[in-house]
Amino acid sequence: MNKVLRNVILIAAVLAVVAIISSRMLKKNTQRLSPQASVEFSDNDLSIKMVYCRPYKKGRLIFGPAEEGALQPFGVYWRLGANEATTLETNKDIVIEGQTLPAGNYSMYAVPGDSIWKFGINKVADRWGKAEPDYTQDLFTFEMPVHYTEEVKEQFTIQISRKGGPYAITFWWDTSKINIPFEVEE
Repeated sequence: MNKVLRNVILIAAVLAVVAIISSRMLKKNTQRLSPQASVEFSDNDLSIKMVYCRPYKKGRLIFGPAEEGALQPFGVYWRLGANEATTLETNKDIVIEGQTLPAGNYSMYAVPGDSIWKFGINKVADRWGKAEPDYTQDLFTFEMPVHYTEEVKEQFTIQISRKGGPYAITFWWDTSKINIPFEVEE
C-alpha cells in the first residue's frame, strides 16, 4: 500500500472516531426540552420507581379532539410523557384493577379519552416511546376515569403516594388528573 493511501485511511479513521465521540458528548450534554425525571416511592418493603420525561404545556391545548389541534388527541396512543417510553419498576407484585403486575420493569402507556383513559403495561421497558408498543407484549390493560381540576399543571407530573388508604399513581398535566389505585399483593 502506498504512503498516500495509508495516510488517507488513517485520517478517515481518526475523523470517524472524533465524529462518534463528538456525537455522544453532544447527545449527553444537550438539554432536553422535556427533561427526564424519576419518581421513587418506598413503604416498608415496597419500592416503586417510574422514569419519564416531563413536557410543558406552553399555552397549548394538551388533551382534546384532533380537529381542535390537541397536542395529544383523544383516542390516540401516548407514551405518558416525551422521548423514551415511561417505565415502571416494582420490587413486589402489585394489583391494579384486579390484575397482578409481577415484580419487574415495564413500560406504561395511555390512550386518553374525554372521560375515560385506557392504560397498558407492556413487557418491553427499554424502547423509544413515540412508536406504539408491540401490543402482544402487554401484560394487561385497564381503564380509569379522568378528573378535571381548576388548577393547571404546567409540566407533566407523575406522583406515587399513600394517604391512609390504598397506594396510588397519579398522572397530572394541564387540568387532566388520573389516579390509579393499587395494592401490594400479599
